[in-house]
Amino acid sequence: MIVELRHPDQGPAPDAVMAEWLAAEGDRIRADQDLYRYEVDKAVVTAKAGAAGWLRRIIVRPGDRFAGDAVVALLSESLKDPLPAVRADISSEGERDVDRFDWSEVDAHDADPEPLGVMRAAIARRMAMSKRHIPCFYLTSVVDMTACIELRRTLKSEGKKATFNDMVIRASALALQRNPRVAGVFYRGGFLPRKTVSIGFAAVLPDDGLVVPVVKDADRKTLVEVAEETRALAAKARRGDLCPGDCSGGVFSVSYLGSCEVDEFVAIVNPGEAAILAVGKVRERPAVIEGEVGIRPLMKITLSSDHRTIDGALAARFAGDVKAFLERPVEL
Repeated sequence: MIVELRHPDQGPAPDAVMAEWLAAEGDRIRADQDLYRYEVDKAVVTAKAGAAGWLRRIIVRPGDRFAGDAVVALLSESLKDPLPAVRADISSEGERDVDRFDWSEVDAHDADPEPLGVMRAAIARRMAMSKRHIPCFYLTSVVDMTACIELRRTLKSEGKKATFNDMVIRASALALQRNPRVAGVFYRGGFLPRKTVSIGFAAVLPDDGLVVPVVKDADRKTLVEVAEETRALAAKARRGDLCPGDCSGGVFSVSYLGSCEVDEFVAIVNPGEAAILAVGKVRERPAVIEGEVGIRPLMKITLSSDHRTIDGALAARFAGDVKAFLERPVEL
């Protein structure tokens, strides 16, 4: 008897990309066995077999894009069962860029590359897609974080927590309310508006990976609620427990390196979004305050925007609103 092994139907979730198989054709498979890993949105997820038998044929190969409920493999009760012809409902990820580097310049002992892990390969694919297809421009603003530092002290005295990253996420959500076009995206030659304000944030994994969990409806949550959700999502990321729903639905992303010795950087827009905010470290710097030079805790934010849907004036208004919310954080 032949069993069609189908990918779990994720409903309206976007198509998945097969990352790797954890078993080979001819292997005996248990129903609870981790069988393959796939990429969806900004997460790499492990799927279980769901049925027992012999893995007779792998239909969806690494790099193939496929929809929910697609037949990914064939199982059988016996190795002697004849296999039917099955049409794979897949599409390739598209032609890879031709690598124009002159490899003759590389010494022979350096010619064997170290293979990428599944997560790093997914990151490489998505970031290359972004740089090829999304024409971006960048602008930088400087934020006075004095009031945010005071707010953080106040929250701590009340037994609550909120990081600068949480404050930027919340400020970005409120700025998106004022500038909803920044949340829209270029789609099939037109503009696709978004109905929610859900914001992704970069979370680094211990194994050289990166995921972007999403704070759903960040504009409807208080700063403390946003902080609680980011902590919970970051903890799930460290444990490897994120599910596709945790990383889907984002309309904007925040990439925060304030905990590192990084003053300013440019982030790459996630495919499926139109902008991302890169946030550097808060440092004490000279600043002119009411005509006098003083020392203030300043933070640089750099907005990367898709010029197909966002122009300079809109990006400047959005960045200005983020700055204003952070400098008057009572509105957060």
